[in-house]
Amino acid sequence: MTFARLKSAIELLLIGDNELPSDREQVIAAVEMAFLQLASQATALKLLTTNNASEVIRQGPGGTYVRMPELPELDTDEMDIDRELCPALARIIASYLSREKGGIHNSEAQKILKSYESKVRVFLEEKESEGAFEYYPETYASSRVQGGGYAQ
Repeated sequence: MTFARLKSAIELLLIGDNELPSDREQVIAAVEMAFLQLASQATALKLLTTNNASEVIRQGPGGTYVRMPELPELDTDEMDIDRELCPALARIIASYLSREKGGIHNSEAQKILKSYESKVRVFLEEKESEGAFEYYPETYASSRVQGGGYAQ
């Protein structure tokens, strides 16, 4: 999803409510806050990295890290998250801006994140059974045992 499409989706969610700010910096600030929330709650496959750099938000599965998504610069830029998470991103931002439906937007975002996260867990468990994490210092299997889920 492009940045322009994300803004259109947010505008659609806000019909009859507050509007998306016309100030580009305010919109970018909302996207950045939503990215932080999203990356803290979901293991977006596109955000997994083995590089423990300054943009890392938290530890991921199998010795990986979850990095901060890149902010869009142009309306034509693709959002730097898994496509399935774009509706959650739009809902999170709408929850920040909505005067009347913030709770509804947040609740819907949480449903999307929960559904996505369960799919990712199945995917990662399959990868673990194939030995995909055997070369990482901390394996997905050992992190599951420690925390009742994969490392976060």
